[in-house]
Amino acid sequence: MGFAQNEAANWFFGNQAGLSFNFGYPIPELGALIDTPEGCSTISDKLGNLQFYSDGITVWNRNNTIMQNGTNLLGDKSSTQSALIIPKPNDENIYYIFTVDDRGGPDGLRYSEVNMSLDNGLGAVTNIKNVLLANPVTEKITAIESSDGRSIWVISHKWNSNEFISFLVSDTGVNTTAVRSAVGSFHQGNINNSIGYLKASPNREKIASVKSYENNETQIFDFDASTGLLSNPITISNYSSTDLGPYGCEFSPDSNLLYVSEIDRVNSVSKIHQYDITLPNQVAIVNSDIIIAQEANKQFGALQQAIDGRIYVAVKDAQYLAVISDPNTPGLSANFDLNNVFLGGNTSQFGLPPFIQSYFFATNIFKNTCFGDNTEFSINTSTVIDAISWNFGDPASGNDNTSTDLNPTHIFTNPGDYIVTITIETEGDTQIIYRTLTISEQPNSVIFDPLINCEADMGPTSFNLVSAIPDDIAMNPNIGITFYENLTDAENRLNAINGVTRYESTLNSQIIYVRLQNIFSVDCYSISELELITISSPIIEETEAIFFCENSEDSSVTIDVGSLEGALSDYNFLWLESMETTPEITVQNQGNYTVRITPTNTITIDNPDGCFAERVVSVSSSSIATITNISVFNESNITVLNSGTGDYEYAVDNIDGPYQDSSSFSNLEPGVHTIFVRDKNECGIAQDNFAIIGFPKVFTPNGDGDNDLWQVQGLSSQFQPKSKVYIFNRYGKLLKQIQPTGTGWDGTFNGVPVSSGGYWFSVTLEDGTIYKGHFSLLR
Repeated sequence: MGFAQNEAANWFFGNQAGLSFNFGYPIPELGALIDTPEGCSTISDKLGNLQFYSDGITVWNRNNTIMQNGTNLLGDKSSTQSALIIPKPNDENIYYIFTVDDRGGPDGLRYSEVNMSLDNGLGAVTNIKNVLLANPVTEKITAIESSDGRSIWVISHKWNSNEFISFLVSDTGVNTTAVRSAVGSFHQGNINNSIGYLKASPNREKIASVKSYENNETQIFDFDASTGLLSNPITISNYSSTDLGPYGCEFSPDSNLLYVSEIDRVNSVSKIHQYDITLPNQVAIVNSDIIIAQEANKQFGALQQAIDGRIYVAVKDAQYLAVISDPNTPGLSANFDLNNVFLGGNTSQFGLPPFIQSYFFATNIFKNTCFGDNTEFSINTSTVIDAISWNFGDPASGNDNTSTDLNPTHIFTNPGDYIVTITIETEGDTQIIYRTLTISEQPNSVIFDPLINCEADMGPTSFNLVSAIPDDIAMNPNIGITFYENLTDAENRLNAINGVTRYESTLNSQIIYVRLQNIFSVDCYSISELELITISSPIIEETEAIFFCENSEDSSVTIDVGSLEGALSDYNFLWLESMETTPEITVQNQGNYTVRITPTNTITIDNPDGCFAERVVSVSSSSIATITNISVFNESNITVLNSGTGDYEYAVDNIDGPYQDSSSFSNLEPGVHTIFVRDKNECGIAQDNFAIIGFPKVFTPNGDGDNDLWQVQGLSSQFQPKSKVYIFNRYGKLLKQIQPTGTGWDGTFNGVPVSSGGYWFSVTLEDGTIYKGHFSLLR
């Protein structure tokens, strides 16, 4: 019997990384607990349902919890191929986990048994655990179907030896007696020389063994699937690095090409070599070397074929796996892509899970798997096929359910899962291969409403692409939705857009391609266009400051939206504080007032708020001043004190100014003056009178009409008219009391002129202030 390759449908590796190939292409699987720098293994059932996985030490079941008795296996995370899981032939419940210690360690090659009927179908490791098969061994292990089509050869290599050891797993269990092949190089010396992958070709005819570090080389052997013996080594030693060097290897699906990854840590570069192993001799094979990939500052690890016919490449510390898309094609047409499969935020390290290489004997068997398609079948293998028969598992199709054509076609009667049975007669042997095929319904293309968003203030405009997807599609668990920037990428599932809820566009109009994929069929998809439209917000005036006057007849102010392009009718307005919708409003309080200005042509069903801009008008109150005091200093200097909410300026004797910001004045002439206090925000002018009191030093009462009278300056009928003014001679005799509102003293006493000389005065103001001094009378 053969093996359904769906047993290799799930992969868990690296730092909690996981992939599922059940839909024909890899999609991230989250939740794995594995955390390993290198070795790992995963197994599924024939329908692609995960069974369990391991890093060679711990076993996790399909629920991502540790399996019963699933700890303390004697592999090692740092072993190149620390674990390999083998189903027991003809028993759906029993599996064997083969483990390999690292760098020729004492735990060697062992196996443990898992029984899936235990723990309610979650499985458990039985008491057949850590059974020693060989010690010491290198970090290498591979498996391939034997010639009987049922049993499995598990192959490893001894340390300090040139012996390959092959163990047969049959329906009776693990045969612990090794078939030994003393052939090829000795694996010895530096324990790091034990590092490197071991792989069998899918057609069971070749074995490739990689030695890392010292004396780096890859050796290719003939393999006899009936006896488990290896022979006829061919050595490839064209590797220069002694720090890792060659590490991973893998055969193409048709078994004609060998790929080897090389890590040169000294020069910080990694390469992938391709060799044509159909050539007749060692020289020709070595000379066929083509480097299909070379990347600086990358470390390529394991190479592992998948059930989609591609070879995937582990990249240390990367969130993507690289891929060789067309591994049967010689040269650069094999198509290497560095960042091909996103791991959902988890990371790859050096290792990928190995499988029984027979799983990949025939890959890419079907094409066109949508319901209604004429599904095409083919076998992609280098083995000579003598006869073939197909059973499509579709009995409702009657006589059309079978075919003996090499590449038949079939139209399935209904959507659903079908088990396709392929019987191949080749070189006197019968191979029976089972493949699970899902016929899926194709998602319809969709006419999406455009996504409209407003231009960002700075940088690109952000769109939520997911919001464009109708609910009936977004909520359908059988439809995968991916977005692409060009049609070619959408058709080939390359470079899918990440961050789809915040996709940034710098264009006014852009087309995004939406691939709706039936998750059960890689062939079953539709591609639709989604237009992204970026609209500019209006250009508005800058923030404005406005004042209104308190305690006026109308203590309010009108504010507006400012100048705009076009007519006011082209816009909608909303004052956020008052919810008014007019272009101008009247306010009576201080504060910031924000108006949202929205061009009406930007308002759509998908963008109901439109593309608006906001203008802020800052309103402050002001008031006419209240003069509270005028202080006079040194008989010629004053300072005005006032209160009020305004911003004030000052002038003396002229309402029109000039005005100054200072409230102090100096060197004023004696007399009555008027002070003016003006609000800069035009809320009015306050005024008040004040007097500068002056006392003449000399007067000449000679009747010539000039300086004939002596009077206190600054007193008047408006300013302290009831003040008292007295004149004395030098002996203190009172000569005259004069009125501040009168003409003054004429220089007489009782009508008789007094003589020239010095005289004294005393002034008592209404407010009680007293001034005393003297002056001269000259005739």
